[in-house]
Amino acid sequence: MTEKNNTTPNTSTPAATKLNGSGGKALAKHGVLKVNITDEKMLFTYYMPFVKGCGIFVPTDDPHNLGDEAFLLLNLPGDGGRFAVSAKVVWLNPKQKLGKRVPGIGLQILGRDAEKIRETIETMLGKKVESPLPTATM
Repeated sequence: MTEKNNTTPNTSTPAATKLNGSGGKALAKHGVLKVNITDEKMLFTYYMPFVKGCGIFVPTDDPHNLGDEAFLLLNLPGDGGRFAVSAKVVWLNPKQKLGKRVPGIGLQILGRDAEKIRETIETMLGKKVESPLPTATM
């Protein structure tokens, strides 16, 4: 299967790029998402500490279902690292914008790297992890 990069600019989802064999249509069961988190503020906004293992929010207008599986290419800011992991949709923000919440999905990172990614993110965020400030999901 040849992967194609969806290069059409989408200003509503600057951190996420979809890749899959259908040329960038909605995330399929074997879809690939690429998330580039560029700074600490974005990391705080997209990190989902309440998800078992580790969770990352991905802004998107595309339809998804709870339980959909994906392959996630995750880039953390600075020296945080790059990870290629399996993930599952565990959170849905509706397509229509609600307040400051943007449409998107929350992914639970699966496998051995989940705890390593969680530890890396929580080290990068420090005490901000416990902040009551709003995020993309809460």
